[in-house]
Formats: sequence, C-alpha cells, structure tokens
Amino acid sequence: MMIDVRFPTALQMMLSLALAQAEGVERLSSAELAEGVDSNPTFVRRLLVPLMQAGLVRSTMGRDGGVSLSVDAAAITLGEIYKATMGDKKLWTGRSDIPHRCLVSCNVERFFGDLADEVDESVLRLLSKRTLADALLELRTLDAERV
Repeated sequence: MMIDVRFPTALQMMLSLALAQAEGVERLSSAELAEGVDSNPTFVRRLLVPLMQAGLVRSTMGRDGGVSLSVDAAAITLGEIYKATMGDKKLWTGRSDIPHRCLVSCNVERFFGDLADEVDESVLRLLSKRTLADALLELRTLDAERV
C-alpha cells in the first residue's frame, strides 16, 4: 500500500505561494515549487491542475511565467486545498474481498465504510476551519521557537 502524498505536497506548495505573496513575489515557477517540495516538476504541474480548476491558483505562461495564489491566503481554507487535490478519494478504504462467514465478516465492510465516512467528514471539517494564512502564521511561530 502506498501513502498518498498529494495533499501534503499541495499544501506545502500553497504555503510557498502564500509566503511569496506575503513577501511581494509575484509568482513562482513550477521548477521552484518542485525544488521546495523536493519533487519532480511534472508531479508539481499535475498537482497544480486541480488547484487551478478550483480557482485557488493561477498560472501565467511565458518566459516570466509562473504560478501565484488567485486570492489572498486568508480566503483559502486548508479544506479547499484538500478537496481540490484529493477529490472524492477516501482517506481510508475497507476490504471488500472478505468471505462472509460470521457476524464480523458479514458486517465489517459496511461498518468500516460508515466509520471511514465519519473520519473523512471530521478531517474536512477540521481543515475547513483553518486558512492558508493561519497555517503560514503557525509556521512563522514554529520558526521563531526554533531559534
């Protein structure tokens, strides 16, 4: 089983764009974002597509092109980033290949599905309470404590 890194990578990219916005940098290239997340520029560009479709970032083509936030970081919730990058993918998925032999095996798939739905709703509710600007401020606080 592979761990899905789309959301944490997209969040790190969005935080980099929020920092750039706060520091007056107009845009970052996909190569700069890829370097920041220690990933391939192609993967970064693939992650940018749903973020653009959700209206969270905009892209400018050309020699001086790049990516920037579409709106202020205070107007973007972490929930929006999560929904854009993860779509309808569940955080957890149950096994459906279990032979039905007893009380547990006959009902665990539905039970786990309901539990997974509750977890997804809780995650989205929590992420929707925090903005990108809040997260950037938290990073600044952590950085100040580090020194």
